[in-house]
Amino acid sequence: MTVEYKLKIRTSAKLGAGTNADIFVTLVGTHGESGPHALNKRFHDDFEAGAEEVYSVQATDLGELVLLRFTNTGGVAADWLLDQAHVTAEGKQWRFPFFRWVQGGATVDVLEGTAKLARQASHAREATARHELLEHRRRMYPWRSAEATAGLPGALDLSETRPLPKDELYRGLTEGSYEVVIAKTLASIKLHLPMLSNAWNGLVDIFDFFKGLEVPQLVPRWKDDYEFARQAVQGINPMHITLVPNVPQDMPLTDEDLRGLLSPGTTLARALDARRIFLLDFEILDDIPMYRKVNEEGVEERRWAPASRCLLYLDDSRQLRPIAIQLGRDARKDPVFTPNDGEYDWLAAKIYVRCSEGNTHQMVSHALRTHFVAEPFVMVTMRNLPDPHPVYKLLRRHFRYTLAINEGARKGLLAEGGVFDDFIATGGPEKGHLQLGKKGYQRWKLSDNRPRQDFERRGVLSPDVLPSYPYRDDALPLWDAFEDYVGGVLRHFYRTDADLEGDTEMQQWWKDLTEHGLPVDKLPCQELRRVDDLVDMLTTVIFTVSVQHAAVNYLQYEHYAFVPNAPLCMRQEPPRQKGVLRAEDIAAMIPSKSQTLWQVAIGRALSSFGEDEEYLLHEFGWREEYFHEPELLAIRERFHQRLREQLAAVKARNARVAVPYTVLQPDKIPCGITV
Repeated sequence: MTVEYKLKIRTSAKLGAGTNADIFVTLVGTHGESGPHALNKRFHDDFEAGAEEVYSVQATDLGELVLLRFTNTGGVAADWLLDQAHVTAEGKQWRFPFFRWVQGGATVDVLEGTAKLARQASHAREATARHELLEHRRRMYPWRSAEATAGLPGALDLSETRPLPKDELYRGLTEGSYEVVIAKTLASIKLHLPMLSNAWNGLVDIFDFFKGLEVPQLVPRWKDDYEFARQAVQGINPMHITLVPNVPQDMPLTDEDLRGLLSPGTTLARALDARRIFLLDFEILDDIPMYRKVNEEGVEERRWAPASRCLLYLDDSRQLRPIAIQLGRDARKDPVFTPNDGEYDWLAAKIYVRCSEGNTHQMVSHALRTHFVAEPFVMVTMRNLPDPHPVYKLLRRHFRYTLAINEGARKGLLAEGGVFDDFIATGGPEKGHLQLGKKGYQRWKLSDNRPRQDFERRGVLSPDVLPSYPYRDDALPLWDAFEDYVGGVLRHFYRTDADLEGDTEMQQWWKDLTEHGLPVDKLPCQELRRVDDLVDMLTTVIFTVSVQHAAVNYLQYEHYAFVPNAPLCMRQEPPRQKGVLRAEDIAAMIPSKSQTLWQVAIGRALSSFGEDEEYLLHEFGWREEYFHEPELLAIRERFHQRLREQLAAVKARNARVAVPYTVLQPDKIPCGITV
């Protein structure tokens, strides 16, 4: 019996998504397959970007459709970015979500999109199609050797002969890629450089940089103690503030040092007992080599980011302010500075702390704990889960561009001679920034990225202890929404733990992850046997690449662009004596003109959103929809409703505060790490 199959095919609207090539399709079903059919309408330009075309294919009854096999004959401008296809015949319908490239000269199988575990693929053709897809993907996504990633998470192996798969590349962006933003920022600043004096003063001349750029909002407040403390709870690196019961060891501090800085009648001991003393501690920088290099003229350049620490006090107005800073760990040579010291002593101490925070942030909080720990999960998902697998469908949108930006960062920022060598303290010949990343990784476990446990560990979960902590107050509802969403999807397929144990594709996913991606001791379980463990792990991954990355990334321009607020290197050793610093000494400590230029440009680039960014709460819904089952769409809608409620709560709070915290608004959080 001959059946007419109606194919509705949608080409992506992204720039360059359309094709001039001839496209053929073969329908493959449980009863056989059709011959290849040309998808070509007379006097019509098929498969233009954003177009939705309808074609008719006559074939014998193929039973249940398993896949569509598309062949791209190649030629000029041949690559085709296929969003999805929808097929109907005799009252039946099949969906084929894809959202990937069909490259010129290639044939690809697009599997039918009903979410299924391996054991639910009842026909041999389905099982074979899943297996063949994964065999192909494993060749496209090979692991880097263990030697190449020693001390760091596993990563994709790339070379000149095996470049990044096109599906992972940025798609038709003219403005949104970070390299373009860097170039445009540098060009804008350099337009004004002739007006800058040759005798560079970073405290004054920095303002000339912003004649062609937006001025960070913190500029009028940057010297203020309350502003310094505000950045600890809603700045670029808000994961360090910790309630402490005692003054840290080798930090000599007396009540006399703090005279007038605590509430009347309050001693340091009483403030500690009352849970009003908090710590920022960047001890991870201890023993990390700093930039040190002699140029061809024999002049040595050095940079510093000390293993500093800072105590903050919750005063009677329930606001935080810094009360003591030590720029090292040695009580004999590293004095403790307080606001009672000279104006420039105290200002310099705060600037050095921000420099310590910045180096720790860039390599640990940002690069390692979001970008590089996400990459193994991208890898094992692409290598082990076919498109119909529910975990692939759950994760794929959150992994868009992650491999591209990670490889760009390795080559452009972190590599020898890269941008970080130009301006951060831990860069340079001894690769201190890479040692810092490895040190952070050695201490890290995936459970550290779970926010509630992190707040509990640091003693700052309760608003009674730390009243104003916007990062905490926004992160927790988002985590809870994700946990409900991920759990709802996974438990729809894994009704019991035995279902997960019996999922051969997920068990191979786990084996690949623990053998090549992350050691099992960094994961929440020794074996993948419990659905609860999988819910926890995937919630953590999605939270990390969306919420956590947004928190530590998109304030970079606001935080770093006004360089005196948070320099990424200091050009002089931390002061060892009190009462000797002058204003001109501060100017000599902070970055040079060239270093400032790079810091502004990189901060602006890494804070920018791509033109095709997809947000957690996206206008008109997510563009790439992988699930179409009503029960799963209902779970997604419940998730988006929680995000809408959270957005309203964030906006209501921000309307009441002097400095809004908007970076964790659900409509401003990208679904994944795209920059």
